[in-house]
Amino acid sequence: MSQAKSVDPMFPFPASGSAAATVSDPHLRSDAAAKAILLRLLQILEDNETGVLQNIEVESLHDFRIAVRRTRSALTQIKGVFPDRTVQRFLPRFAWLGQITSEPRDFDVYLLDFDRLKASLSNPFQEDIEPLRGFLENHTDLAHAALTRHLHSVRYRSLLVEWRKFLLAPCPRQPRALNALMPIADLASRRIRRQFRRALRQGRAISPETPAESLHELRKTCKKLRYLLEFFRDLYPPEEVQRPIKHLKSLQDYLGEFQDTQAQIGQLQRISHLMRRQAAVPTEALLAMGVLLSQLISRQHQMRQDFPDAFADFAHADNRSRFHQLFTGRRGEEKL
Repeated sequence: MSQAKSVDPMFPFPASGSAAATVSDPHLRSDAAAKAILLRLLQILEDNETGVLQNIEVESLHDFRIAVRRTRSALTQIKGVFPDRTVQRFLPRFAWLGQITSEPRDFDVYLLDFDRLKASLSNPFQEDIEPLRGFLENHTDLAHAALTRHLHSVRYRSLLVEWRKFLLAPCPRQPRALNALMPIADLASRRIRRQFRRALRQGRAISPETPAESLHELRKTCKKLRYLLEFFRDLYPPEEVQRPIKHLKSLQDYLGEFQDTQAQIGQLQRISHLMRRQAAVPTEALLAMGVLLSQLISRQHQMRQDFPDAFADFAHADNRSRFHQLFTGRRGEEKL
């Protein structure tokens, strides 16, 4: 493992500096390391807040949401470093923050992908689908307006104040949390190994008949694994940790596209029901949406057939061996 300049074990290093939420000292106690990561994520969240409120650049909301998701993942995956009451105090509040940013992001993504979806239709339907764009633009504005009200609320502001106060407080000298004093490199390897094993188990259980929800569960597990690898990548030799990340990213790309298609199908079905209630919506628009829905369902069906190939590199013996060598510090442990 790489060596780094020592850090005050009772207090995490400042959030400023590195663009990534990561730690590099393998001997840093785990609660201090977790606070350092979470403090950097809070800064990323706050850096994107103005862009979210102004709703000028859609990437601001994307980055804001990623910071929220990584915060929730760190609270649940870097286990046993904070008291349970602390985790339970903040975790539901960040879940709320993820929830209120979900709808505007979904509409943003649909609008960003609209021209590609339109181009996938044959000529008679390409112009007929345009009323859908207007519907999406209108509801995107409404969703962002609702989000702005939430971000100006006492509930959101108090969350940021209380969260920063907790993260900046020195770590206790005699913590009660089970893993608080464990060197972060030991805890990181344990958590990464466990999530990798879970991803392998979930992926191996997926067949063409498996419900789509199983792929969604695998996607969530892969996200947790990816976040752990990103949090702790500086604890491992860069040339050795990059390849496992590459194989994971390839699987995530597949699972992400599958989930996006599933989400578009569900959203298009909901939107079509809403638009049918509007008398002014042309019949041709509803027919075009039906054709688009059929294409999305066919695309998802084809992707189900591609799963074995998408999973193969991730589950390959070479990749399992690489994970075993990188994240297992003791001999004789069962291989992945």
